[in-house]
Amino acid sequence: MIVDIKEVAATPEAVILQFSGELDFESIKSLVDAFKKIDTSSRKYAIAEVGKISMISSAALGEFMGFRKTLLEKDGDLVFAAMNMDIRAKFTSMGATKIFRIFNDVRSALNAFKWQQGLAPEVINLTFPANLHLVPPVRQLASRIAKQKGYGNKDSFRIETIIDEICNNAIEHGKKGEDQNISVKIDIDQKQIEFDVINTSDPEKLETLKALLKPTHEQKIHSEEKRGRGLSLIKMLSDELSVDCSEKGTVVHVKKVREVKNGISN
Repeated sequence: MIVDIKEVAATPEAVILQFSGELDFESIKSLVDAFKKIDTSSRKYAIAEVGKISMISSAALGEFMGFRKTLLEKDGDLVFAAMNMDIRAKFTSMGATKIFRIFNDVRSALNAFKWQQGLAPEVINLTFPANLHLVPPVRQLASRIAKQKGYGNKDSFRIETIIDEICNNAIEHGKKGEDQNISVKIDIDQKQIEFDVINTSDPEKLETLKALLKPTHEQKIHSEEKRGRGLSLIKMLSDELSVDCSEKGTVVHVKKVREVKNGISN
């Protein structure tokens, strides 16, 4: 077994351990020696890059768990990256996937660490043709982004539902045509996620849409008025909802605050 320890210039608190060969019982001493070389007073986030290992023993896994515990006590972590399918299957059989976080590559692991340490929001902009068939992958993308950022299943499901309703409404009540697009902006940080969905207004539906945006207590939402029902659902699931409707276009803005109970995201 060979292990190379690499520092990350742009992220001084992180260190990368590149492994190759077999992490068997005979490699335990080399593994322990590698961990001892890391100054955990300044390096508290370790990424084990294991794309080039052919096997891992339960004894080696135990050493990783021990080193991870040391880092956790310093508010750090040890994660794995670039794991092949065979090793991942081994991890699953040993129950290790319930303990360690696994990333597709080192870059993703570093981004996760930067996200945890810095509270700077991340902004994602996308544009797609105004076609209802394209809404499912967009809503699934929003849900996956939320989960990657640490949002819980409950929040992620609500976010997916909100995006689904907004985008469906934007397509159904917006201007039709092959040249028409829907723009989505996702602004997410550790505390909240915000969406802006923009479409081109349909002049023939503009007045009806404006009327639905100003409901009265006497108005009844009929079964065919999906827009009204959609707005009610979005309002129920979100913390803030605003709609700017004009001849140029409709902009729907939604804010959803991350739910956290006892320090754990729902």
